Amino acid sequence: MQVEHLFNFQLDNFQLEAIGHLEEGRSVVVCAPTGSGKTVVAEYAVECALRSNQRCFYTTPLKALSNQKFHDFRQKYGDERVGLLTGDISINRDASIVVMTTEVFRNMLYGTILGDVRRNVHDVSFVVLDECHYMNDSERGTVWEESIIYAPKDIQLIALSATIANAEELTTWIDEIHGPTSLVISTFRPVPLRFHYFGDRRIYPLLSPGRGLNMQLKSRFGNRKRFAGQQRKRLVTALSPASGDVLAVLSSRNMLPGIYFLFSRRGCEEAMQKARGIPLVNHEEELLLRERIAAFVKENPALANHPYLPYLHEGMSVHHAGMLPSWKAMVEKLFQQGLLKVVFATETLAAGINMPARTTVISSLTKRDDQGHRYLTGSEFLQMSGRAGRRGMDEVGHVVVLHHPFESVDDGAKLATAPADPLKSQFTPSYGMVLNLLQRHSEDEARDLIERSFGQFVTNQQLEPLFVQQLSWEQELERLSHPLCPGELGDLPLYGKRLQAVHAKNKQLKQTEKGVRGGKGGGEEEAQAVLLKLRAEMKDMLNEAYAMPCHGCPVQKPCSKQTERIRHLESRKRDLSKRIERETTRYWRTFEALANILRLEGYLQGNTPTKLGEAAAAIRGTNELFLCEVVFSGCLDDLQPAEFAAVMTTIVSEEGRLQDAVRVRVSPAVELVLQDIQKIGRKIWRQQRDFDVEIPVEFSPVLAGLTEMWASGASWDEMRNATIYDEGDVVRSMRRTVDLCRQFMRSPGISDNLLRLCGDVERLVYRNEVREDI
Repeated sequence: MQVEHLFNFQLDNFQLEAIGHLEEGRSVVVCAPTGSGKTVVAEYAVECALRSNQRCFYTTPLKALSNQKFHDFRQKYGDERVGLLTGDISINRDASIVVMTTEVFRNMLYGTILGDVRRNVHDVSFVVLDECHYMNDSERGTVWEESIIYAPKDIQLIALSATIANAEELTTWIDEIHGPTSLVISTFRPVPLRFHYFGDRRIYPLLSPGRGLNMQLKSRFGNRKRFAGQQRKRLVTALSPASGDVLAVLSSRNMLPGIYFLFSRRGCEEAMQKARGIPLVNHEEELLLRERIAAFVKENPALANHPYLPYLHEGMSVHHAGMLPSWKAMVEKLFQQGLLKVVFATETLAAGINMPARTTVISSLTKRDDQGHRYLTGSEFLQMSGRAGRRGMDEVGHVVVLHHPFESVDDGAKLATAPADPLKSQFTPSYGMVLNLLQRHSEDEARDLIERSFGQFVTNQQLEPLFVQQLSWEQELERLSHPLCPGELGDLPLYGKRLQAVHAKNKQLKQTEKGVRGGKGGGEEEAQAVLLKLRAEMKDMLNEAYAMPCHGCPVQKPCSKQTERIRHLESRKRDLSKRIERETTRYWRTFEALANILRLEGYLQGNTPTKLGEAAAAIRGTNELFLCEVVFSGCLDDLQPAEFAAVMTTIVSEEGRLQDAVRVRVSPAVELVLQDIQKIGRKIWRQQRDFDVEIPVEFSPVLAGLTEMWASGASWDEMRNATIYDEGDVVRSMRRTVDLCRQFMRSPGISDNLLRLCGDVERLVYRNEVREDI
């Protein structure tokens, strides 16, 4: 195919190289910076599929990204040729181009509720795995590994990733478990980045021409403060740059629009509030903003009373997971249209949809996570800084690191020049994986699939020195197995044991003689009889030892050393074999432990899923066994639909940022069921402890009362007034509730009552702000 005719611009070398590999029938891994044009390779695969009457699947990690790609492809290829699958939305699933979340593709490969695997992927010649670096995600990364492991080998994979340290390792793994795969790496950025440091209301170059720290900053900002507690907080507030000052300087230097990254929702909102009054938009832009905001609010009435609407009119906004989805959608569109000049965002935006800016501001080099306070990783800094610089619009992108009284300016320079982090496997066997694999595969086939994971591949590579050592010892043992004996073959270990027995008998004899001399041996005749017996036994033992070929053998000493070396090597080899066995069977041992728990609970009969197991195989969650035990226990059968919705919210919610907040009360019927859920959770936790399984058994009633309110017909304004929780969290929990109900509705063998309750929940909850638009 003539590549030049497909694109109206000249392709970069790495794009041409990747396309060349595809034309040779190989899969390809493309690692390149954000905004470098990786998707051109995917678009070429789409064109190839269309021109050969084949199909192409385009997978993304986020529904928002899938929706965006869906619209882009429809605009280019027409509605009839493009489909969308995102779990809750199915549009034209048999189209030539189908955009989907990676979870949907993985579920297709399991084959259960989504139909036969071969039917699901019929005529598919290419699968694009966009944002493949999501394999690093601790919660969802396993989905990418499973997708690659289970994908039919006649499908060419196009894995698009941001820069990672171990791209070659990833490519080798895909090549081994899927088929011929090539790696294409590009470090070229079409829009180069320039790094700055902001302090004392001024912008300084962060790096020297040699890419080291600008030493002027060292003398000016080199001293880090060291305080704790409230004093530290006051100093951070007093000595860190104010957001208004930062925006004023950026605006004066024509460095907007920008994304201002902070690491807390509250921090985003406070920074926006402090920046109010900075003139960011001109009169014409202000009129356009008013017009488009009014139109958007008309389509989304829940935004009419939003407290942050006035900030939008000034050209600024916040964007984080706690905001309403409709609010975030409006912010994204206004920013893409150039009407918003700054968005204060958490780092989730760095991995989100297409929102490039001229400048990114990084407010801190440290962040807090589950393990405490830590510095950003190289990949996290790259992901945020990569948002700067719009191809075709900016000659250079700007990354501004803000001065922080408790952070070293040296660390800013180090992060600006730090390489990306390696991908780490997040592959984790789950109850759903066990049921799905045993539903379609034998135990041996399931083990083979489990042991193909990237995690196992990396482990095996790390164990390579141990395999070499093991082989070396085996070869040495083989050499030592040839005896040194010149005549009759002796048994030196046995000879040594007999001599040790003689020494022990001699010691016993001397102790007995000493006792007789001291008068402790009883009668004279009896003592003498004991001594005679001991001497006779020792003489017989000596004769036995002396009669062996090893006695007096001229090579006894070297033979003894050889025997001792063999004993030592065999001991070391046993220990090494145990370690290798432990490391190479780690995932399989977890798989077997999960299977044993499922057998105890009646989900497996031997290695075959029971009716209950077939129903559970259709469910996806952190702990599928817990979800199914709650729903199939019978404790929910007598609930009303709104009450049932509240309980389902409880089991899809995790104890986290909301656990200390005051929750809206639920009805008495729900409170009683929560007690049953606690008992079920404790039972599963004990079983997992006994089998050394670490899968969370989490549930939280914090948002259940709000779901019950919403399912009972409350308006969104009533919901907003009833809670202190962020609206985005509330919407997300209710969407998860609806998603779980839909999964059970598709589950085979579900009772008519449960089917009705799940359907009622979907109808009552999936409305207005909770409904997802595409």
